[in-house]
Amino acid sequence: MKNLPKRQQGVALMLVIFIFALVSILAVGMYNRQSLFIQTSGNVLAQSQAYEYAIASEIYGRRLLKADWDEDKEENEFVDDLEQTSNSIILPVEEAFLEAQFNDLQGRLNLNDLVLLDGTANELMVKRFKRLFDRLSIETIKVDVLLDWIDDNQEPSNIEGIEDGEYLSLDPPYRNAGQPFKHVSELLLLPNISQADYQNLLLHVSVLPQGRVNINVNTATKEVLQSLSDKLSDSQIEELIGQRENEPWKDIESFKADPLVQSAGIDDKYLGVYSEFFEIATLITLADRKSRLVSVIYRNNKDGVMQVLFRDQGQKYLITKDKIAL
Repeated sequence: MKNLPKRQQGVALMLVIFIFALVSILAVGMYNRQSLFIQTSGNVLAQSQAYEYAIASEIYGRRLLKADWDEDKEENEFVDDLEQTSNSIILPVEEAFLEAQFNDLQGRLNLNDLVLLDGTANELMVKRFKRLFDRLSIETIKVDVLLDWIDDNQEPSNIEGIEDGEYLSLDPPYRNAGQPFKHVSELLLLPNISQADYQNLLLHVSVLPQGRVNINVNTATKEVLQSLSDKLSDSQIEELIGQRENEPWKDIESFKADPLVQSAGIDDKYLGVYSEFFEIATLITLADRKSRLVSVIYRNNKDGVMQVLFRDQGQKYLITKDKIAL
């Protein structure tokens, strides 16, 4: 550059500075993109690893359910109680932290049993649901609306029932289902339902096959037990629960023979002492990230064979019971 005129030297220097700046910008951009790529890959890897831990938790839960069935078969006494479902567990697993719990779905009222297989209202279950709603102070969900959501006709069940006409007037408009519930979250599609009532009801209702499952009196929530009769006071329910904690009912006949049950005039229809549908809820914390999994398991009471009916990763507030460390 010494032999170049001063003006050309200045141009050359500016060109060198421009090229250096451009290379620096490109280098910084490449570095940022590479950092983002590495971070994204790490997030994907951590999420995948957390999900695999959740699946492992589900597999372990299924083994526990199978072991419980094998024990019942050996004793020729198929009874399910709160022993496995009363607590949640917490467990460090390598670099992850696992929280999990069993939920007995037959300790709740099955929404689909409000309607019989022939499409007519199941009056016994209607009464139980109305008692449950009264017990929980549910005001924004009406049993008649639930009936119309399930049945396949366009005739309102009662004065509080609604069919397509009202749903189509909403913004945005939609139709009612006209079939059994597929998921409990469908309740949120009912007009005017409050989030508080929905959350309050979740632990006491389930969505199971229509007309083929019983309410397990050994695992039913206090509110579900009280929905079985309008003659059971709070103190009587506490007494019943205390009795089953000491000794779960071995069969429905022993439940019916209980003096409190007899005095309350409880109808034993759709009641039982064992369960086939369970929920395994798992929360995995890994590298400050959380992976959630709810697996619904069907355990055939005849042979102990199990099926995963579906998996749900979209639920929050999974761990609701007292925790014990393993």
